[in-house]
Amino acid sequence: GKKQKHASQASSEDARSEISNQSYMYDQQSDSSSVHTTPDHRTNGSKRRLDIDPSLPSITISEAEGGSRDSLSSYYSNAGEVNYGKINVTGDIQFGLDYDYKTSCLEIRVKQCRNLAPADVKKNKSDPYVKSYLLPDKTKTGKRKTKVKKNSLNPTFDETLRYYIAKSELENRTLWLTVWHNDRFGRNDFLGEVTIPFDYYRFEGPTLKWHQLQQRQEYLPSSLSYKGELTLSLKFVTGDKLLTGSTTSLKHSRDGRSEVSDGGQLHVYIKEAKNLTAVRSGGYSDPFCKGYLLPEKNRSSKQKTPVVKKNCNPVWNHCFIFEDVSASLLADRCLELTLWDYDRISSNDFLGGVRLNLGSGICSRRYVDWMDAVGDEISLWQSMISRPNTWVDGTLMLRANMSNRM
Repeated sequence: GKKQKHASQASSEDARSEISNQSYMYDQQSDSSSVHTTPDHRTNGSKRRLDIDPSLPSITISEAEGGSRDSLSSYYSNAGEVNYGKINVTGDIQFGLDYDYKTSCLEIRVKQCRNLAPADVKKNKSDPYVKSYLLPDKTKTGKRKTKVKKNSLNPTFDETLRYYIAKSELENRTLWLTVWHNDRFGRNDFLGEVTIPFDYYRFEGPTLKWHQLQQRQEYLPSSLSYKGELTLSLKFVTGDKLLTGSTTSLKHSRDGRSEVSDGGQLHVYIKEAKNLTAVRSGGYSDPFCKGYLLPEKNRSSKQKTPVVKKNCNPVWNHCFIFEDVSASLLADRCLELTLWDYDRISSNDFLGGVRLNLGSGICSRRYVDWMDAVGDEISLWQSMISRPNTWVDGTLMLRANMSNRM
């Protein structure tokens, strides 16, 4: 009995080994992607190599991996206080900007304010402080603020707010400097703002300048929620192609034997991301991408890329493979890809995500909140289903959160 069991296991392992060693090839006639960067293969769990056309780099396929400490509910903070528009904005703020190229540090030297509007009209006073963000990052880690100055419409702060951020990353940011009255009950009042885009800004030393405070600007939500973009390729490989082509799919029966699956495969080639939020004080993130084919969302169905260290523009060149799928099944499924900053000690920080599906809001005749794709998310998914055995490429804007869009 034991010998037969061991023989069966050995046969199964040999079959898996044979499949994993086969070459998965981009179809020369349909492939439109060209990748030239070798990825960082640091990852946990099992993995197997995927050999593509020699003109392309080799990439790694992740098997399902367990373990998660990510939290979508805790990453995003309310960037503004409560009372906008209650007080008519007046006055100016004096500050200087400097950038240290050696340490990659942006310094905001907040000197003083003058002629601020009084939050307490009867006593003609406010308790002001200054707060900053580098848009589009409005997370808690991106917030800086001065101390509160009591009973003053002309406060002097003499404080320096610092951000450690690469110059190339800073060029994609906008300084959002706001002045607030500190209310002891937590309902702080808006006293004015200044915004300075850094895309063409020239740093000429920390010269202090006066800037007139403005009423709150009605920014477009898309500009404030921009989290970067993800470039990927999708291919639905049909079951008959797996049987006759260079790839094969295995599934295991209850008695442990390996047999060829009559289903297809979904190949998700995660190429790269750009302009991710830098969540660490050094002006960088340690990003990785995680994928599920919803509604399956358990530890065994999760797939992950390796972590790319200290990079807001990571290149992964990594492929996820989801087994036993068909065109009709994919029409009822959702590919959820989320990007995270890896933290070895505490919870990982959410960096953005996408959902690819038909945007119907329905799965198996029931309403679900995750079938909420829009625009390019739907178009890419439709193209993949309608063009089986062909790579379909796309670049998608990352969502700032994964709440329902419908």
